[in-house]
Order: sequence, then structure tokens, then C-alpha cells
Amino acid sequence: MNNVLKKIGIAACGVLLVAGCGKDGEKVSGGNEKVELSFVTYSGTGEDFMMKLNSISDAYNKVNPNVTIKMEKVPATEYDNTMKIRNSAQKLPDIFPVRVITLENYKNILTPLNDLEATKLNKFAKDYAIDGNIYGLPMYGFNEFVYYRKSIFNELGLEVPTTWEDFNSVTQKLKASGEYIPMALGGKDSWVTYPFNEFFPFLVSGGNDVWSKMAAEDEPFSPGKPFYTAYSMLNEFYKTKPFGDDPLGYGWDQEKNMFVSKKAAMLAAGQWFYMDLAKDLSKEDLEDIGVFVIPTRKTKDENFRYLVTAEVFLAIPKYSKHQEEAKEFINWLFTSDYYKEFIKYMQVLPTVDGVEISGDIFSEAVNSIPNPEPVLQKGGNDAYRQISNFISFDVKRMGQEMLQGVDFEKYMAEYNQKWKEARKNIN
Repeated sequence: MNNVLKKIGIAACGVLLVAGCGKDGEKVSGGNEKVELSFVTYSGTGEDFMMKLNSISDAYNKVNPNVTIKMEKVPATEYDNTMKIRNSAQKLPDIFPVRVITLENYKNILTPLNDLEATKLNKFAKDYAIDGNIYGLPMYGFNEFVYYRKSIFNELGLEVPTTWEDFNSVTQKLKASGEYIPMALGGKDSWVTYPFNEFFPFLVSGGNDVWSKMAAEDEPFSPGKPFYTAYSMLNEFYKTKPFGDDPLGYGWDQEKNMFVSKKAAMLAAGQWFYMDLAKDLSKEDLEDIGVFVIPTRKTKDENFRYLVTAEVFLAIPKYSKHQEEAKEFINWLFTSDYYKEFIKYMQVLPTVDGVEISGDIFSEAVNSIPNPEPVLQKGGNDAYRQISNFISFDVKRMGQEMLQGVDFEKYMAEYNQKWKEARKNIN
């Protein structure tokens, strides 16, 4: 698994489809019946490209004139609840993306995609199999980065950090300059804490598949456990006020503006953020942007763990009336030239064997990681989901609470108690 992740654990700027089938211009199989396939996605998944810039419906209609793709976009903040409501009425679309953290929730109503050609080509599919079945194919993967202003780093003589201590030192030197906020973070919107409070437990030693493992433990927030180790690091980091005096007083829009205007030297986000920057910055300003992977290791002798996340798992509900047509569409998508164009637009990791990636700031950042150890983020199993729902477990909200300030040992003990009681009640 590590070898595969090392190969794909870099961002895509230019891509080349080396091998595949069902490419644009090649007719796919299908009868003469006219069919309309409903395809719903959520904002931030390349919907502008698929619906406006390069219509996926038009592209597919050229190879299968009898099938029309009807796309719909749902706001990302409303998507999970919208799909939950539609599923309760058995009105899910013929094709829809499932998030990695909710894949287990849908397994009983999804059609297995084990035998699709697209499944065989997908680098991640087997890693996300549930009970031997593959219920969704991820459209892409991505890494998380710290975006930084090269000019500010040069001005203050700062180097890209490769250990957690180095990273803390960089933030303190930025703060001491009195000219810049070290890192923008709009904690008023809880989701912006995800690069820290969601991902750090995966990045410390023992954090592989952390959510499923903690479901089998009564006290997963105890010393020596990934959550305790990661959150202890973050708690001390947050105390140094790297995000300014009032990170809970502003949200994502202000966070982005602070970085764009150079009031803040750094910002933590995924590859998706680069498209926003490209719209907001001049070409000269864009060239001032660098990225690095946040280090969590204590010493340079340790492996450098970094996260690789697969996302937007295309799935087909069992009660879809157009099972075969939906499967044909998914086969076409992942084996077509359209897919490489989509990946190039999104600047994310291709999930398909035969799609090569070329250099850009993201690939350079990952290729420069010393002693790299890629870690695949997985959603929790059924047991984790039940416990999580029982106590309304929300790592992003925990991020807000920790930014506000907590009695850390007491905070961890309280979560141990909640977790233990939840396991007892559920079992």
C-alpha cells in the first residue's frame, strides 16, 4: 500500500492518460431506449467544470446518444442531510458521490461495483472495500498543505520546517516580527480546524485507521493513544496564539482574505484552495505562493507521516431503475479523456492507473519530504459511527473549544467517560 501511496501522493497539474478504454469518441454499449440519468454532486467537487466549463452531459452524449446526464449541485453544507432525506424516501439519484466518512452508512443500499473495468483501474478501490465489496469509486485524492508567502519567509530568513519543533519555531518568529499573523484560521467556521483536529490523530505514530481502532477501546483519549498525543501537541500549539488574538472572531472568508492580502503568512488547506487563489491573485502574486506538508514528527530521524485522502466516491443506489446505464457511465468516466481534463482542472490526485502526473508546487512539496510515510485516511467502521453519533462526536467543534481554551487533562478525561458510556449503552 505504501508504494502505491508514494506514487500517487502528489498533486496533479498536467496529466496524461496512458491507457484506458471507452475514451471520448468511442461508442459505449447500450440499447436504443432513451434514458435520463440523474447525477447529483456537492459544491467544491468540480461541479463548475462538469456543469459549465466542459459539460459532462454533452461529452457523454457524444459516445452514448441515448443517455442524457442530468446534473444537480447541492451546497456542501447541506449535502449529507439532503441525501439522508432522499434516501429515506428512496429517491436518491442514479449516481451520487458519497464522502469517505459516510461510506459505511450507505453500504446496505448501494450496488457493489466489484466487476467494473473502472474498479480494476482505481488505485484506491480495494482499500475502501467494505465486507469484500466496493460500493463507491473515488473520483480523486488529495493531500493537505500549508500555503505560505515565499516573500515573507525570505524577508525573515525562514526555512520550510521538517519537524514539529521547526514548525512551532517558524510561527513564533513570524509572531515576533510584529508584522504578520503567523497563520490565518477563521475558527468561527468550525470546519476550518480540520487540517489540525481531524487529521493530526492520523499523523502521529499509531494513527493508521484511527477511528475504527478507537471504536474497540473504552478510553481512546488516554496518554499514549493517537488522539491524546495529537491533541496534546495541538493544545500547546494553540496556546501560543499562532492564529492571532481572536481566531474565533472571524470565519473562512476573512481567513482567506488575510492570506491573500499578506496580513497572514500561512494558511492550512487542501489542494482545492489553489483554485481560489488563482482567481484572487495576480500571476506575480501567485508565484509568491509556496506550499509544504505540515510536519508532526519530533525528530528528523523519524519517518515523515503525511495524509493521502480519497474522496467523492461515485455510487449507485440499489433501487436505481437504470443500474446498467449508470455502470456504463462510470466505466466511461474513469477511462475517458474527459477524466484527465477534470483532474487537470481540479489539480488533485488521479485515482486511475494509467493517468500520470507532472510537476507543480504540490508535487515538489511532496517529493521533497524526507523519509516519507504516506497515511491513508479512512472513514470509521459501523462501531465507530454508532459511538460517534451517540455522543455527537465532532472533531471540528473540539477544535473550536480548544482554541477557546480548555483544561486539557480534564477535557480528555471527559471524552473518555463519554466514549466509555456510549460503548456500554450500544453494546
